[in-house]
Amino acid sequence: MHTPLATKTSRSLLVVSLSLFIAGEMCACRRNAGKNTNANGNASSSTANDPEQAKRQAQSLVEQGKELYKNDQDEQAAEIFKQALNHDPNNAEAHLRLGMSYAALEKRTEAEDSYKKAIELYKKKVQSDPKDAAAFFNLGEAHSFLHQNEDAARSYRQATRLKDDDEEAFYQLGVAETRLAHYPEATAAFQKALELDPDDYRASDALENAKEGSQRIKEGKKHAEDMLKKQQENANANGNTNTSSSAKPTPRRSPTRP
Repeated sequence: MHTPLATKTSRSLLVVSLSLFIAGEMCACRRNAGKNTNANGNASSSTANDPEQAKRQAQSLVEQGKELYKNDQDEQAAEIFKQALNHDPNNAEAHLRLGMSYAALEKRTEAEDSYKKAIELYKKKVQSDPKDAAAFFNLGEAHSFLHQNEDAARSYRQATRLKDDDEEAFYQLGVAETRLAHYPEATAAFQKALELDPDDYRASDALENAKEGSQRIKEGKKHAEDMLKKQQENANANGNTNTSSSAKPTPRRSPTRP
């Protein structure tokens, strides 16, 4: 007769124990969630209060974005570059790379805005550190993407002066000079690029094009010189003809007979 009562009591104790256990687990979860929230909040606060840490975080994200961009994951890359700029709005490379991602996504206006911001920041960068070859190269990239070829060539040229073993800088300098129809300068740049990397097929093909451009310029100048010479010869011939005509004596009139 006592067994049912004992069973009921045991069940009641079991239910109470389970309830207490579940409540304890829920409290623990809330505490852990609170700790995670506080930790994240502290991390964000720490980043916001430590500019150097924010810059490091931004550059780390830029490197991640560059890998995504290389793998043609342009949308993901753009998002990562935006995150980088949230940490450091003055990260010039993040603006440059974001512009490249936008261009790949055919967002022309956004790309141009990003390139312009990159140019603004890189100009400040090279003014503060005139020996920063990488900054000059990236400045050239931003100008090039905006088809500002004179400025691009100027920046690439300075990059090659500061770092004379930068094959890519010489190649891009050659491209900019070609666009400006400065074929002798382009030829020299491509030749230097091939000296540094004989396997760069881009520079090899571009060198041939630059040489052909130089030949066309020579032929054009020769043709212009020949035309000018003929014009001068014709002008001289006409001048001599006119002189001869005016030098003829005027016929005398016969005297009138009475």
